[in-house]
Amino acid sequence: MASFLPCMRGQQAQDLEPAAQREWIGGLPFSSWTRATGDWGGLRTRLEDLGIEVGGGYTADWAAAFSGDVRRRDSWCSLTDFNVAFDLETIAGWERTFVYFDAYSIHGRDPSGDIGDAQGLTNIQADDREELAEFWLETWFGDHWRLKVGKIDFNSEFAFNELGGDFVNSTAAVPPTIVAYPTFPDPASAINVFYHHDEHTYVGFGAFDGAGGDGISTGTKGLGSVFETEDSDSWFFTAEAGTSWTGGGVWGSGRAAIGAWHHTAKFVEFGGGTASGTSGGWLTLEQVVWREHPDRDDDSQGLGVYCSLGFADDSVSPFGNSVALGATWTGLIDGRDDDVLGLGLFRADLSDDPAAGTPGDETVFELLYKLQLTPSVSLKPELQYILEPGGAGAGDVLVGLLRIEVTF
Repeated sequence: MASFLPCMRGQQAQDLEPAAQREWIGGLPFSSWTRATGDWGGLRTRLEDLGIEVGGGYTADWAAAFSGDVRRRDSWCSLTDFNVAFDLETIAGWERTFVYFDAYSIHGRDPSGDIGDAQGLTNIQADDREELAEFWLETWFGDHWRLKVGKIDFNSEFAFNELGGDFVNSTAAVPPTIVAYPTFPDPASAINVFYHHDEHTYVGFGAFDGAGGDGISTGTKGLGSVFETEDSDSWFFTAEAGTSWTGGGVWGSGRAAIGAWHHTAKFVEFGGGTASGTSGGWLTLEQVVWREHPDRDDDSQGLGVYCSLGFADDSVSPFGNSVALGATWTGLIDGRDDDVLGLGLFRADLSDDPAAGTPGDETVFELLYKLQLTPSVSLKPELQYILEPGGAGAGDVLVGLLRIEVTF
């Protein structure tokens, strides 16, 4: 699962760790730091020993169209993220209980505004804002039940895939067919309940504030917005069942999941009517098909593939269905074990309703190479070739992108 489980180190580990081995000035070289701000002279380690883990990152995308009948100008968008987690088992003795806060700042120009694509060139594009995006409490009841309550990102728990994480196009991360879903940049107040049959198989249910379906930005609502209903009484309900496996030999781990959602808001149909709610679903399958070093359990080098499908009612949704196919090869080049080569295909079957204004469908090919410069800094040059951007019959477009990611 994509649940946040902080990695806390014990006091004994700190006592045994000499200053020369810390990620700090005078200790380990910057090229080996897992976080660009290091260990803060040992303060970060001491906080983790107390049950407090602080993290964050900076992601920025440059994009420009190289060909096509679109506006040829550069765009730059960025996401700065800051989060802190509290392990209440360490702090107060509450077993398997965590509190998490996440805030981010988004700035820059949306490149899709120039290109006119429907799926979203980058998964960090949004209007400029600063917000407290997530704040939730998670706890376990016995060995099988997990409860999360607060302001939650839907895609951190539902409709996610692990192997698509290096792609930049938005469809790689979550099917665009999910109408008004409460994910970046608009997480929403929610109650999530999961039953974990064992370490591999689970069933989960979520009830989210559905104000996004009424045009209200739930992401910008602060701490006082938990289950606020003054502006909207809409809900977003979802469920997912999934299982994973570890594989063996060169055949690595994999995962399959199926999910459904229902939004209770009233939606204007393209044909002019009104729908009282709308529903859809998704399927996800991912598999590491080849491991370079099958004798090493912790080896991440190899080839992985995934497929994600989305379905919706295209009388309401701009997308009738979507397909995301991707393959990533980690460690293709000798001596570059953490670099990633990726090739993805993302197709959106846009609404066939004549009033939607999308007579065609949109297909995107994405080719990327992630250069892991240090454990905390990566550079990702890539190309996206878009067939029929926005499904409006326009010519194809070739876009170049460059992403930089820094883990704090």
